[in-house]
Amino acid sequence: MQRERNASGVTAGRSMWVKRRRLASFAIAIAASFGAMGALAMDDVTFATNWLISGKNAGYFTAIEKGFYAEQGLHVAISRGNGSGDTIKRIAAGESDFGLSDTASLISSQTNDGVPVKMVGLMFGKSSVAILYVEEAGIRTPKDLIGKKLGRSAAGASVIMFPGFLKANGIDRSKIEEVVVNASSFLPLLLSKKADAVLDQSSYLGRYRQGAQGSGLTIKAFRFADWGMDLYGDGIIVNQKTIETKPDVIRRFMTATLKGNAYAFDHPEEAIAILRKTNPEIDPEVGKEELLDTKELAMTKEVADHGLGYIDEQHMSRVRDITVDALGLKKRIPVKDIYTLEFLPAKH
Repeated sequence: MQRERNASGVTAGRSMWVKRRRLASFAIAIAASFGAMGALAMDDVTFATNWLISGKNAGYFTAIEKGFYAEQGLHVAISRGNGSGDTIKRIAAGESDFGLSDTASLISSQTNDGVPVKMVGLMFGKSSVAILYVEEAGIRTPKDLIGKKLGRSAAGASVIMFPGFLKANGIDRSKIEEVVVNASSFLPLLLSKKADAVLDQSSYLGRYRQGAQGSGLTIKAFRFADWGMDLYGDGIIVNQKTIETKPDVIRRFMTATLKGNAYAFDHPEEAIAILRKTNPEIDPEVGKEELLDTKELAMTKEVADHGLGYIDEQHMSRVRDITVDALGLKKRIPVKDIYTLEFLPAKH
């Protein structure tokens, strides 16, 4: 009788153990299922820069590598741009979800073409648009450009704002000989002395100096923002439709993007090493110099007070007015149509 009870107890125990194991397996399966669902729920988004990939873009690649975008449920694909104007058109046409654009170019496109595009965060509180010049050509101040040859591309932020720079510095454009070429020809033009200066970005000064090594030429820059044009630099832009239909995606993208750029500014060597994993053609030292130049442009007093991405309404009003006057635009669009701060995280 006792043996039967023991046997019965063993059977019941085994049955309970089996049930528990099945429940545990079921729980694990449910957890795995939810994990798989979470993985499948990643939002795929595309991001277009406004020019060639360089050290100034290291923060976005850092955000991918360090998992900052993944933390926000985003899978981000980055593509290079062909000037701010082209990137604005891509965003307006819905060809890319997010883009990087020069602020003045955005204002011009909004005013002239009514593009349904708005800035959702500023990356550079100061514009990198500049004239890169050869000091040995006798250039020390902007007025020394008179009588010189200047190379420029057919379009782009630097070309758009060039008349404003000349006006701010009292220079007659007809007294400068302009040579229109592809941007890839800028350095060869300077080295061959077929041009004394070029319209480009101060962020690329490191590349010019590296290319000029051994030539006996010293290349420096006049940033427009340092010579009479209080311009904002590049910012993240999106289509108005995206603002209306995917506000949460924008908010998550901006959170990760700002985190990635802040990390890159604090860890430049690591950020450039990450960038070179997919862009090995970038020289480590040149890339670092470009990133540090970008940090200088980004870390303004406004950022110190409010955090990366912040846009000041009065400052943006000045940028709009400078752009309107420099380009001879026929109207001044409301500042609220240019940008919004609703997608920025709290000060970070």
